[in-house]
Amino acid sequence: MVVRKRARLGDSRLPRDWSTIAFGLSSQIKVMQSMSEHLREGPSEAGTPILLPPQIAPSEDLTWQARCSPFVSSSPFDTDPVAERLFDTLTRAIHRREYSNALLIGQHGVGKASYIAELARRAANDTTGLLAAKRFLAVDCRHTVPDGARARLSAVLAHTAPHAELVVCLDGLYCLLCQANCGNNKPVLYAALAHARCHILATLTPREFDDLASDDPELLEYFTVIHAPEPDLATALRLLSHFANGLSGKYQLMIEAEAVRRAVTLTANYVLNDHLPGKALKVLTQACEDADYDRRQLGQSEATVTGDDIVRVVAMQTVIPEDTLRGVADGTDYAAALGEVIFGQDHVVKEVATELGLIKAGMTDPTKPASVLLFLGQTGTGKTELAKALARFYSASKHLKTYTLGNCVEPHSVATIIGVPPGYVGSDRGGRLVNELNADPYGVFLLDEADKAHPDVLQPFLNLFDEGWVTDQRGARGYAGKSIFVMTTNVGQRMIADLHREGKSVEEIATRMKEALSQIRHGKSDRPVFTPEFLARIKRVIVFKPLDKAAMTAIARKQLADIRLNWAETRGKQLDFPAALGEYIGSAAHRLDEKSNGKEGGRVVRKLVSEWVEASLQRAMAADAEGYRSCGVVAISMSSPPEPPADQPFPSPNITVEFRPPT
Repeated sequence: MVVRKRARLGDSRLPRDWSTIAFGLSSQIKVMQSMSEHLREGPSEAGTPILLPPQIAPSEDLTWQARCSPFVSSSPFDTDPVAERLFDTLTRAIHRREYSNALLIGQHGVGKASYIAELARRAANDTTGLLAAKRFLAVDCRHTVPDGARARLSAVLAHTAPHAELVVCLDGLYCLLCQANCGNNKPVLYAALAHARCHILATLTPREFDDLASDDPELLEYFTVIHAPEPDLATALRLLSHFANGLSGKYQLMIEAEAVRRAVTLTANYVLNDHLPGKALKVLTQACEDADYDRRQLGQSEATVTGDDIVRVVAMQTVIPEDTLRGVADGTDYAAALGEVIFGQDHVVKEVATELGLIKAGMTDPTKPASVLLFLGQTGTGKTELAKALARFYSASKHLKTYTLGNCVEPHSVATIIGVPPGYVGSDRGGRLVNELNADPYGVFLLDEADKAHPDVLQPFLNLFDEGWVTDQRGARGYAGKSIFVMTTNVGQRMIADLHREGKSVEEIATRMKEALSQIRHGKSDRPVFTPEFLARIKRVIVFKPLDKAAMTAIARKQLADIRLNWAETRGKQLDFPAALGEYIGSAAHRLDEKSNGKEGGRVVRKLVSEWVEASLQRAMAADAEGYRSCGVVAISMSSPPEPPADQPFPSPNITVEFRPPT
């Protein structure tokens, strides 16, 4: 039976009100005397744990757990020099004669709890050193609400502060120090630490540490700050192999070594918003849960977690095809798929399809974004539409994340990208770019009208495109190793059109345009918008040609087909068009685009479809509402006038709408 033993209240140096907050004084004295007695008994009483009252906070006696553990294998930290330096620093912090407390700083998932558990194991096995007399007590206060933070902090300190043998491993110190109405409970903590005999070993994330210590040097006087880095792949593999032993016993199944290896390597490469070894352990645990369910609920006799199980779990979590995780090309004809939505740009489709195929096969530099593309061309030639298609094929969310840099013409507009500085309203929300990178690491980001942005706004992307990560004003970091960035600009529209008419190759046009981009200067700051080092970080510069008549016709037919599909799905009616309608709209759109010197682009097709087709449908429906409601087929016929002279626009065709009964 687990016996809960409590500490003694007798230290008169501690404020008496700490022990009476939310708890009766007489009962407190009894349970705290019990803890004192058992702490004095020492290692001989290893059969029972020492715990806090459950109404104060969940707690675990790590020393007792280490002594009772059935695993006697060597520690996965034994051959890691980084871990040994960390343990040495922790032990020295506990040995200090004044303020023998420590803060262990590390990102979520880097193994802060594992470091503390290993230190407790070493203390349990120590017989002569400093740690031999210490008892490690883990206290979980992560889910403390601000209104109850002061009472819980006071109660924890009242129970543990008098005992020099205790090392209180506090998880959730940040929550305990936060108070409602923007206050904090630091004075309560400092008053206790000034006289406490126990040791406090608290864990924080870098962001939490910055919030607590940025304007409070006193915190650094009471605590030794120790940073826990993310382990390398070799150390993470040893740690996960160690954890796998426990999972195997818990679920009563076998875990193949290949499953452990793939959990580490796949999460390291594809799960970018978490850290090793935590993210690998989550994947392995999920695979064990699935195997346990299959055995118990589906009657499957197989009780082994394999590498394929890990691939399936990672694919489910990241929405990445399993073939991609295995490094196998998925066989999709991206050129054909992109060619169904982008017309008149065969060279563009081919180049982007090649790039997408390489990314899908994992053949990119993992230290940089998956790709950085610059789309150059006249308005309406398909730049944004291609970026949307890329998002549909690649992004887990299927949505394009658009940053309209044309609105970021002032230097302070950089806050749009990386957030506002600390102290300003909204600083706690962080930067949009980092938030979206962490929420969807496989996103497609459109930097629209990049040539109009202030140079300071593009500065965060300089490091992002080179190193593959960016930091916002909070210090939070976002990784772009699997993200695609697409920049668009309409700079040099006339030059592109002239070079195209002269018969210049696409490669030559791209070279000339890169030279032109380096000459662009921001109007207000008179600084170069695209510096040479920025242009050097762009992987592909892709030029969109002006749309010809065939491309306009293809766009018109695609839009008519989309209208037909929409009517069938939303209205339940068949919409019939004559084949000549799409050709006539395409010819008219091309004529208007030529007359505007390419300023209309493919968008003019949508205008003509709306004016000539949808407006005719609306008028017919209003004139014969009953016929429309009862019909099953809406037939459109057209009589087109003769083609006008080259310098004249096409006249409106004569559109007739007929409502027919269902076929």
